[in-house]
Amino acid sequence: MTDARPTRRDFLAATAVAAVAPQLPNLAARAQTESAPHSSPDQPSKPDGKRIDVVHVSSDHVVRGPRVHAGLMRDMIETALMRVTNKESSGDSWRSLFKPDDVIGLKLNSSGAGKLGVTEPFVDTVVESMLAAGIPADRIVLIEAPEALFTRHSLVRPVPGWRKEETDFGSGRDQFAKVLDQITAIVNIPFLKTHNIAGITCCLKNLSHGLVRHPARYHGNGCAPFIGDIVASPAIRDKLMLHLVNALRVVFDGGPEPTDGGTWDAGAVLCGIDPVAIDTYGLETINLQRAILGRPGIGLGRGGAWYLQMAADRGLGVADLNRLEIVKYRV
Repeated sequence: MTDARPTRRDFLAATAVAAVAPQLPNLAARAQTESAPHSSPDQPSKPDGKRIDVVHVSSDHVVRGPRVHAGLMRDMIETALMRVTNKESSGDSWRSLFKPDDVIGLKLNSSGAGKLGVTEPFVDTVVESMLAAGIPADRIVLIEAPEALFTRHSLVRPVPGWRKEETDFGSGRDQFAKVLDQITAIVNIPFLKTHNIAGITCCLKNLSHGLVRHPARYHGNGCAPFIGDIVASPAIRDKLMLHLVNALRVVFDGGPEPTDGGTWDAGAVLCGIDPVAIDTYGLETINLQRAILGRPGIGLGRGGAWYLQMAADRGLGVADLNRLEIVKYRV
């Protein structure tokens, strides 16, 4: 893997070399996705014209103990955002994702957030960047957010509760969150963590098990095929615009709750429009850290993250690491 070192001003001039991922078994072919009300962002591409599936921006200096370097983190987030959207400014990037009248839900993950201690600085930065792009605060809804974020930015609270009717998603039926009727677009902001049942939890599980009334029902069989089936429901899928992974701290062992000795200051942001690709790359990221420490990797079959294969089969993205184009930056 070759790293470029741009700032958000000059990264477009840098030469990005795609990450050549370590070998894993082929998992799925790229599936066609159904049309959605939104237009997708311009397909991200490298200087040689090839597509980009995942942008990985990291820094050795953004996390220092309990402190997060806010300015550096904004560089990281906006670099990732501009690369994914093929825009020359963060403002143009945000505006390219949404319609003028969109109500945008930022879907956070409250599980383990207190121990990780990086939710507020990360989301503060995302919101400040959106506001600077001209997106009004009254069109930004925070989902699973700490109270302080609402008061600092005067953002919209999610409508509480659940839809009266159940949604049939193929492998089950459940009531979806009412907030899905309040918002028209989703920016997914998960953590990257291991999970004792699903193998890992990142983009897909943050949606599937965070927007239904009875998530405990869908943990059997390694959460498969439930994760893919729920996210493939139009109420969720048609609103997905961006996945922005808060990987400042990563739970690489003992998750989903952070544990002593199982959390790593990765200092990273992962970004893309394909949640399956990001989860697949996230699994590889976790396994590389586990290998460094002599711990066994998390597989892709039963007992591992085999929901990825099924999510790919539902047309949600690419689960074959060998087919992903990954660009890495260090700032």
